[in-house]
Amino acid sequence: MKLIDNWKQAWKLKSVQVGALSAFFYALILFSEQFLNIWNVIPQELKNKVPENIAEWVGIFIGVATVLARLKKQPELHDVNQFVTITAGHSNADPGAVSGKYKEAELVRQFRNAVAHYLAAAGLSYKTDGAGTINLPLTNAIALAKGASIAIEFHMNAAASKQANGIETIALPKDKILAQKLSKAVANVFGSRLRGQDGWIDQSESARGKLGFINAGGLIVELGFISNEDELARFNARYWLAAKAVAKVLIDYEKRN
Repeated sequence: MKLIDNWKQAWKLKSVQVGALSAFFYALILFSEQFLNIWNVIPQELKNKVPENIAEWVGIFIGVATVLARLKKQPELHDVNQFVTITAGHSNADPGAVSGKYKEAELVRQFRNAVAHYLAAAGLSYKTDGAGTINLPLTNAIALAKGASIAIEFHMNAAASKQANGIETIALPKDKILAQKLSKAVANVFGSRLRGQDGWIDQSESARGKLGFINAGGLIVELGFISNEDELARFNARYWLAAKAVAKVLIDYEKRN
């Protein structure tokens, strides 16, 4: 094969630039799901070491990959207009409860990403309030909850007593059974006790009062107490297993409805 003259300068040609760009996006479409799966299993400690300027580009890349992965997915479990919403409590601007170096918003974001990984593997259509390190404000989560067949938001409790512990899901009475299943799925993995009525807390009995996400039709899963060192350690060690158990509850629920 004979190359063109000045082939070393071929990158300057518009045809070559357009071809390279097309090849890049084609590869991104083909491997978007694999990239997201790999990103989700990278420990948060390593992600935190990525320089801030590079992290911004990684966030954009992940966002594009997420969109492409959703576009090429062909859900088989239900109608195309149905989807599950999974969101992380608080946001990038609001850390939520804090325990030492751990922030509630970051922990529940990791949990959301892990659940999303298993929903995607099952072919379930879902929407989130961000991908990777992105955690959008509550207004975005509420908007997603209103159009979903199921809407789940993840939080962690905190208390003045470091002994306070347990798993609970806050929901309206109509979602009592689903709330109990979600709480049990998490508690079984973490070895935690169930709070409330077998893991269900009626919003009317919650210390937080009426919550916008629940009024929009969602459920709030409290994944334990960040203020309890033992429960926090079990969360960090086993949250991938708990996320898989939560995803199974959601998948089974969608299959029956």
